[in-house]
Amino acid sequence: MISQSYITRGVCILAAVAVLASCTKKQTINPTIGAISPGKGSGGDVVTLTGSGLRNIKTVVFDLGDVPVAFNPNFNTDNAVIFRVPSAANVGAQHIVFTTFSGYQFSAPFTILPIPSFSSVYPAEWAAGNTVTVTGNYLGTVNHVAFSASADTAVIVSATATKLVLKMPASLVANTKLVATNDVGTSTSGFSLINMDQQLAFFTEGYGTKTQDWSWDNSSTSTDFAVSGNTSLKEIFSAGGGQGLSFHQDDTMTLANYQYLSFWVKGGTLDNQIKVFPDAVIAGTSGSAMVSVPAAIWTYITVPMSSFSAVTSCQRFDFQITGPTVDQTLYFDNVILVKQ
Repeated sequence: MISQSYITRGVCILAAVAVLASCTKKQTINPTIGAISPGKGSGGDVVTLTGSGLRNIKTVVFDLGDVPVAFNPNFNTDNAVIFRVPSAANVGAQHIVFTTFSGYQFSAPFTILPIPSFSSVYPAEWAAGNTVTVTGNYLGTVNHVAFSASADTAVIVSATATKLVLKMPASLVANTKLVATNDVGTSTSGFSLINMDQQLAFFTEGYGTKTQDWSWDNSSTSTDFAVSGNTSLKEIFSAGGGQGLSFHQDDTMTLANYQYLSFWVKGGTLDNQIKVFPDAVIAGTSGSAMVSVPAAIWTYITVPMSSFSAVTSCQRFDFQITGPTVDQTLYFDNVILVKQ
């Protein structure tokens, strides 16, 4: 005969098992989809999946090419999963596949649109007829590139999915962003390009119309290397000479009219230091800026006019090398004063 206490204990155990089983079933309930918004987009767009039971989503993959989404499951909620379309997602209709930690999978339809986007440009300045190279996404479908600051357009020389080579027009704008269009839509670059034709140019494809070479080194134009166009300025600095490249203007320059001095320089066999300073004709002390020139590579340098705050106007800018210990050959290109 079984005692009443054993019966009571057995009932309690069975009840506890039933509760545990119920909890386990609740933990393994599969997610349900409410909506995915938007249902189409391009690389970098934010997508939100709503529904219930979504907290346990482990992975998200765009199934056209099995492109994974980088996201942190800890940010999921029971009712929403938020993520960005990967930049590598392939264009076209497909499904986004969601997998839970328990291995359960479900999917939602999505269409990747090839809306072009820009990420960088080289070089960041142009003169009429120069080419610039723009990188980004979905650029192979671009059929029109315009200026944001005017009705001017660039000519597409070549195009791939991630790169556009553009021939730049003559233009009256000082600077502009680029607007790319394809059959899906339009986007505007986050960066601006500087029109060298509208700045004070010391040297681009040659010396500016009112610029004279007052250098105290071995100076010559060269087609050995160039950032844009075909020509740069070749400077040979003798060892230990403290020699300098110097641009003299026929007209006096009022420095308050400019934002900064910019130029490209290709280094020699050593890392070098160059002092940049205006030779003032009205103000007394010039002030200067020291810039670093890494060996062997092209480096883009900007020097704000605030570096020469003691100067109000001048007719000459000098670039004087420190040392060097051995002869150094440097190349300069696109040396300009950028207007306010």
